[in-house]
Amino acid sequence: MVRAWLARVFAAALVAATLLVGPAAPRIAAAATCTGSVGPGIPPPAGVAAGLPGFHAAWYGQSGYPTLCPGQRSTATVAYYNSGSRGWVSGALGEVAYLGTWGPEPGQDRASPLGGDGAQGSPDTGWPRYNRIALQPAPYVGPGQVAWFQFTIQAPLVPGTYRLYLRPLVEGATWMEDVGVFWVVTVLNADGSPPPAPPAVYSPTGSSTLSVPTARGTFTTHLIKERRADVTLRTVTANASYCANSCPVKPLDQYVAADNAYAGIHGTYLCPPDYAECAGKVNSYDYAMYNSDLGVWINKPALVGQNGLAIFNGKVATYYRRAYVYAQGPTANAPITAGISMFMLLLQGGAILDITAEQTAKQQERGLKGSMGTDDTFIYLAIVENASLVESQAVLQALGVKDALNLDGGGTAAMWIDGQYTVGPGRLLPNAVLLTKP
Repeated sequence: MVRAWLARVFAAALVAATLLVGPAAPRIAAAATCTGSVGPGIPPPAGVAAGLPGFHAAWYGQSGYPTLCPGQRSTATVAYYNSGSRGWVSGALGEVAYLGTWGPEPGQDRASPLGGDGAQGSPDTGWPRYNRIALQPAPYVGPGQVAWFQFTIQAPLVPGTYRLYLRPLVEGATWMEDVGVFWVVTVLNADGSPPPAPPAVYSPTGSSTLSVPTARGTFTTHLIKERRADVTLRTVTANASYCANSCPVKPLDQYVAADNAYAGIHGTYLCPPDYAECAGKVNSYDYAMYNSDLGVWINKPALVGQNGLAIFNGKVATYYRRAYVYAQGPTANAPITAGISMFMLLLQGGAILDITAEQTAKQQERGLKGSMGTDDTFIYLAIVENASLVESQAVLQALGVKDALNLDGGGTAAMWIDGQYTVGPGRLLPNAVLLTKP
C-alpha cells in the first residue's frame, strides 16, 4: 500500500517538476523558433535497503532531463529515501540533509554553470548556496520516508550538452550514498536546432568495467573493446547442422580454447533446460548463425525473417535492421567470415533504433544485457548490468558505438578475456562470438 501511494505521489510530482518555468531575473531571449522540453521521469527502483545504522540515503527516482533554449529555466525533482536509522532535521547542523555538487561535473563542492546562488560565478537560481543544490523539503524526514528535493536549472547561453552531478549529504556530518546521480541538460541553438553531439564516454582498449552515464541513468558496463584492424571476429556453434532439441552445448571458455581465441561473449537467445516452456526444444535457438570454422550457415532459413543481422567479411562489418534484406539481396552468396542474426538490431549509423513496439516484456525487464557492435575503428563486446534493452541502447550510444546487435543476457551472460571470465560463466551455450588475434 505504501509503495503504491508513493508511486502515485511520485508520478504527480514528476508532472509538476517537469514544467518549464520562466527565469526570475532578466535573460537573453531565445529565438521564437526555439522550444524547450523535458524528457520522461525515471521511476523508483523495485527495492532499496532500509534501517542501516546512522545517516544513509537511497536514490528513489527523478524527473526527466531537460532540453532547453539558451537562458531558459526548468525545475527538477529528485527523490531520496531515508534508508538509515537516523532522521534528517532541518536547521540542525549535523542532522540537516542537502544535495551537494559532486564530481566529475562540476566537481565536489564546486560551482556549476547550471545553477547556484550567484556566488563563485554561478547563476542565481535560488539554490541554498553555490555548491548546495537543494535543502530537504520537510522539517523532518524520518527513517523509511522519502524526501522530494526540488531545484531550478538555468541553461547556459552556449549551446551544448551539460551534466550536473549531485550527491546527498548531512551538512556537518557525512556525505551519503548514491554517487553517480546526475542531470543531463541539452542546450539548443538559438534557432532550436540541436547542438553538436557530446563526445563519447571514454573507454580503454582491452577489458574494462565502467560506470556509463546516459540520459536514462548510470549503468555498470563490462566491456571488451579492440581495434578492428587488430582482431578478427568469429561466430561459432556447437552444432554442425540444424538442431531442434537436446542440442549440443558447451561453456564459453571451451569455444575460446577450440579457436585459439583470446576473448569471447555468449551468443543468441536459446531455450535453456531450466525453462518449462523449453520442453521438447532444449538448447535450441531460432536464429541463423554462421559457423566460421565450418564456413556454413546454421539455421540458414532463419535469415528470411525480421531479426537484425551482423555480417563480417574479415575486418568489414555490415548490419541489417531486417535479415531478409540480406538473404534476398544480391550479396547473399558473397564470401563472409562471420555472421549472426538476433532479435534485434539496437543501433544503426550511430542512431538508437525505435524498438518500443517490438520488444518483449522480458526485454523491458532490467537485468544483464549483452550486445556486440562496431564503430569506424573499434569492435565492442558489452554486458550492461541492471538494464532494460532500451537502456542498453543508451549505454552503447554513449560509448560511441555506431552499429550494434543485441545478444542474450540474464543467466546466459558470459564474457571471457585473457584466460578468465569477467562475467559468468553463465549457462552452457549452443553458440558464441569470439575475437582472435594473429
